[in-house]
Amino acid sequence: MLHNLKIEWLKIKNYRVFQVFSILYLLGIIGIIFIFYKVYINLMGNLQGSFTGNKSQQGTDFFSLFGPENIWKTVCFSTSFLLYLPGMIIISLFINEVNFKTHRQNIIDGWKRETFILSKISLIICFAVVIALMNVIAVFIMCQVTNTSFSLEGSWVLVLSFLQSVTYLLFALTLATLFRKSGVAIIIFFIYGLIIESILVYLLNRWTSPAGYFLPLQVADSLIPFPRGKNLYPDLPGEMVMIIGTLVMCGFYLFFTVRKYKYDDL
Repeated sequence: MLHNLKIEWLKIKNYRVFQVFSILYLLGIIGIIFIFYKVYINLMGNLQGSFTGNKSQQGTDFFSLFGPENIWKTVCFSTSFLLYLPGMIIISLFINEVNFKTHRQNIIDGWKRETFILSKISLIICFAVVIALMNVIAVFIMCQVTNTSFSLEGSWVLVLSFLQSVTYLLFALTLATLFRKSGVAIIIFFIYGLIIESILVYLLNRWTSPAGYFLPLQVADSLIPFPRGKNLYPDLPGEMVMIIGTLVMCGFYLFFTVRKYKYDDL
């Protein structure tokens, strides 16, 4: 498997889309957290100013979102909105191999179909590990910005972030396998994740709560709810229930992707 991952790395290391989106993702992680922090602190300052009459005062971390007990969850929650970028990379990488027939060359060279698709799944695992490491770096940076001591308290959320990343990327790979058109797969990835699923979550939870939390992407998003935002997730099942739900959904993506690629025409 390490040999296959080395081959995958040789395929993508000079791929311009991979390079550009990797840089954008890294900058996006730093940017989205810092913007959230500044908006949050300014909002707290305005709220305090409305009570004290001093509108110019600097806000404090009233809800302790960047305190030692919550900073891991705050950072991982914020960066989860950027998971569409690595998802786009997975879609582009897979469909480019289909378009340029390089996946056929792998089969000619002696790979089994399962080997090819499992190498893509292994690449997804590597991506998820890198995303988790980036979150660690982001937490460290925000600890310096907010003068919070860096500690491992609450770092369990990194495991949840890893599962969330794997879910998003496997969903992207499933769309790529299903449609085999990068434009179609990416559009559906964005529209479903950002619009359609939000509507479905609202409707399902209104009629059959908490069924909406077990939708394809929401099941992973529910692993890391907004810190101090329990009212935003009424009737949210326990963490272990959501972990099991996420693993079941990942298992479905794996089964569907491997089976479809194994039996479809190349």
